[in-house]
Amino acid sequence: MRNLLWILVIAGLSACHSTNVKHQGRPVPAEARGGDEAYWLEEWYRVVALPEDQLLLAFKTRERDFARSANPETRLRLVLLLAEGPQPVRDQKRALELLKGFDARQASDSTRALAALLKQVIEEQRWSIDRIAELNKDVEASRSRVEELELQLQELTSIEQHIQQRELPDSRTEQ
Repeated sequence: MRNLLWILVIAGLSACHSTNVKHQGRPVPAEARGGDEAYWLEEWYRVVALPEDQLLLAFKTRERDFARSANPETRLRLVLLLAEGPQPVRDQKRALELLKGFDARQASDSTRALAALLKQVIEEQRWSIDRIAELNKDVEASRSRVEELELQLQELTSIEQHIQQRELPDSRTEQ
């Protein structure tokens, strides 16, 4: 009975789940690329999993596509790789510059949403990086101050020991 219940739950959930069309290696029409969120995700996961040489080749291809046609979709494909891609292609400063030239009027709703999200993520990451650098400076300043104080403490301890050594022989002679 319990197994039947699980089968019914899974069957009910699978009936509610939308079916995604996979674009496996074949060119996808431009109109499907812009508004197809499944395409964006599938392409993203495919590209970030590439070995470094193929990743650099995909990056160069995206740059050429953008140079040929600076429409919102080609711009966003390049920005996505620059903003969130692996280290060899990551350049968030350039990605932010490309996002500033983004024409939202020509883009689909999903493209505009992704552009806004990427802009927010880049700005937050840049703020975090700046804040971490600030905190690191503070930590270094604190660390150097602690070292100075430790040196002063050692000097004071040494002076105190010298004073005690001078007083000990005198106090013995008084007794």
